[in-house]
Amino acid sequence: MTDNIDFLYHYTNIETLALILSNHTFRFRSLDQMDDLQEKETSDLKNVGQFCFISSWTDDSTESIPMWNMYSSLHSGVRIKLATNPFKKYANTPDSIQAVSKSPVTDNSNGNYIKSIITVADMIAKKYICPGGMSNNILHKVVYTSNPDELYPKLVSQNEDEYTIAFGSLGKYKNIHWQFQREWRYILQIFPLDIDQNPDQLNTSAQIMITKILQGLEKQPFSYYDLTLDDTAYSNMEITLSPKISPGNRLIVNTLIEKYNPSATVRDSSLLGLI
Repeated sequence: MTDNIDFLYHYTNIETLALILSNHTFRFRSLDQMDDLQEKETSDLKNVGQFCFISSWTDDSTESIPMWNMYSSLHSGVRIKLATNPFKKYANTPDSIQAVSKSPVTDNSNGNYIKSIITVADMIAKKYICPGGMSNNILHKVVYTSNPDELYPKLVSQNEDEYTIAFGSLGKYKNIHWQFQREWRYILQIFPLDIDQNPDQLNTSAQIMITKILQGLEKQPFSYYDLTLDDTAYSNMEITLSPKISPGNRLIVNTLIEKYNPSATVRDSSLLGLI
């Protein structure tokens, strides 16, 4: 994260709000599902955007009519305000890992368990790997550019027989025409890999995965990923109703809040009666 920022905003529809409130989660989707078709492209790899999962937000506290129209609705949408990095952290206990692992787990932690927004146990159980889910540092400010080297980055570098893929370059740059969004993103790189193997087997499996990615043949482990919200961030959620919200949709939002998150704040749009 490049700037100090306390809150971010997310425009969406009431149906998605219902799922966020009832499940306490936010959904990440891969770059090949974004409205900006440039996003999934690189200069040297095919289909690699499918491994980069994002959740899009803006730091613009002033309501945006284009954002309402593009990502929500003037009549049936909401804008969610949450504290930055609002995701729940879990302790990676030996017991939780042992419950899904084929191998014995030794506890040398002295009770100082590593906490992460995605657990090792979940990665083992669902046969994937997500390095960012362990680092807890997944928020990035989008850089807007007209530089083709940034919009279509070269990811692969070679040193003798070894290949390195700069997956970290994905999802961080957008065409300057999207600058009005003032976008920030939570970014996860997720790859299909069974990490519950001995080191030699794991290394071989990783090499096979990388080779298939280089050939454009590997497939994403799933089409979306849901991250759970921290209880405090969830309870302090602020929801702004769309500018032309109907009485029925207002009632739906208020009913959802009353049922799932009564401590959340609901506000009328600052554009109410102006458009």
